[in-house]
Amino acid sequence: MRESKAEDAEFCRSDGETAMRTFRKVWCVVIGTTAVSFCSMGFLPEQDNAYGWELSRRGRSNRGADLARLLDEARVELEAAKLSAKEIKVRLKIVENVATVKSYFPHVIGGPPETRNSKYWVENDEGSYVPRGRPTEAIKDLWRTTSGIRCHKLSTLVMLKGLIDVADTKQLSQLDDMLRGKVIPNDLPDEGIGTLFERPDPKEGEIFQANEFLAGDEVWFDNPYFDRLSEKLQSRYRGQEGHHVFYIGGGKVMDMYSREPVSIDDFRETFLRWGSVKIVAEKENREPEAAEFQIKSVRRVIVERE
Repeated sequence: MRESKAEDAEFCRSDGETAMRTFRKVWCVVIGTTAVSFCSMGFLPEQDNAYGWELSRRGRSNRGADLARLLDEARVELEAAKLSAKEIKVRLKIVENVATVKSYFPHVIGGPPETRNSKYWVENDEGSYVPRGRPTEAIKDLWRTTSGIRCHKLSTLVMLKGLIDVADTKQLSQLDDMLRGKVIPNDLPDEGIGTLFERPDPKEGEIFQANEFLAGDEVWFDNPYFDRLSEKLQSRYRGQEGHHVFYIGGGKVMDMYSREPVSIDDFRETFLRWGSVKIVAEKENREPEAAEFQIKSVRRVIVERE
């Protein structure tokens, strides 16, 4: 999801953070009568939601044995790629953080707004969140309390959390200095590319192939149907330009809201349920194919080489 600094500024608050928290709590109580809270899902199983993914019957827990298996599979691939021990450690932390972050996708049609713990984050005049105090502590809180964050920002924070998890005192101080007072990643030079992250090119053409990924890579699935919507419909389906997820090894990716491992091919199938895709397909009298939703961008953390 591509975002601006002023996104979601239309949500009016009469009492700052209190109004936002009250809204989210009331909304969750209402939806709770349908058997599962929107806030724990990150989306609604309705045709007009932002993604169209349904709640997995297995639930949302990736702790214990499930998480251990994920990490073991990722470790095997990373060791086969002959990465340094330090880079493997960071990448495994990223995979773990994708599976355990507490977040829902905000502003799904009729849903709750973007929100973060006011003890660690403050909303600026443009409607975006800036860390209070030490940014590294604010980021760690996203794994303790539930927040509503769009996927471009959230994927950045997931990668930063991996760096934080392995950082020493000096490195934490450097990260705090770099991130203090900023909307992350919007206010960073080039959104952190070249300093914190790198963006490799595909080996051929404009599309990445499955054998080009390493566990811990953030990958962007492009939705080619979004640009064919009218301006009005693009506003309605804002957030369906594509989706940021993580490659976790074994040919699988993981979305940060459902937090379920899914094969790349199966994940492409989910785009066929998106409202933006259905509208364009109906207008053009065509049958969308999962293969149309390709990975066109990759981000990786920059790790100091040993």
